[in-house]
Amino acid sequence: MFKAVTDSATAADGGSLALFVERLDGTIETFVVDRSLASRGTSSYNKVSSSLRALTPAGCGDIAEALDALAAETPGIHPVAEFVGALRQQR
Repeated sequence: MFKAVTDSATAADGGSLALFVERLDGTIETFVVDRSLASRGTSSYNKVSSSLRALTPAGCGDIAEALDALAAETPGIHPVAEFVGALRQQR
């Protein structure tokens, strides 16, 4: 599913995170976990979205497993575990 985590970022919205992941076809897929101040207390808080697809509960589980497999080889500065946890909650 994925080759590697290529980058990550923190948004200036109060805490949202982005994770940039290279897919097997070379495309970069961006995942964002919504932790903005505006989303706190709503159903959107801590939800993960993708730049390439709608995320289904089954898909969230598959993505979480694929990202978890990359965690050991990914530099610790990238919050892979944060995304794995949020995706597992979302399934």
